Formats: sequence, structure tokens, C-alpha cells
Amino acid sequence: MSLFQFFFSRYKCLVYTAFGHENYLRIVHKLAAGDVQFRTKSYSQQGNQFGSPAFGFFPRNDFTQYDIYVKKEDEYKAQMAIHAK
Repeated sequence: MSLFQFFFSRYKCLVYTAFGHENYLRIVHKLAAGDVQFRTKSYSQQGNQFGSPAFGFFPRNDFTQYDIYVKKEDEYKAQMAIHAK
């Protein structure tokens, strides 16, 4: 989280770190179903570029990291939504 976001964003509570697009979408769907607002910060890992020699034209593995933040008052509600079956 950047210094600007730390001081001015209401979304400060990290509730989940997802690796890969499929895992991220699964968690986001659960948060949306639980009516929880969130913000996401993503980090692309080295070697996961389209056309990269290591992965061919399309990447075989998605190593992108997604940090999902919620408001502090929504932390419990988010955890309940994420861990619901």
C-alpha cells in the first residue's frame, strides 16, 4: 500500500491475497455476493509477460498477486463472505 493510500484511502484492511486470476475472481464473487465493497492492488510477477520466451506466446501459469482491501468496519463481514461455502 502506498503512503498516499495509507493516509487517504478508507480501504486499509487487507483481507485476502489471491494468486492468479481465477482465484481472484472466486474471492471477488464471494465479496460481491456478501455485499462487501473492496479495492484491489495487483502485482505482476516477472516472466509473466505476453510473448515471454519462458512462457511462449500465452502464459501457462498466472502468478499475478492480488491484495484485496476493505474498510476496517467491513473486515468481519468480508471474512464471513470469503469463508462461506
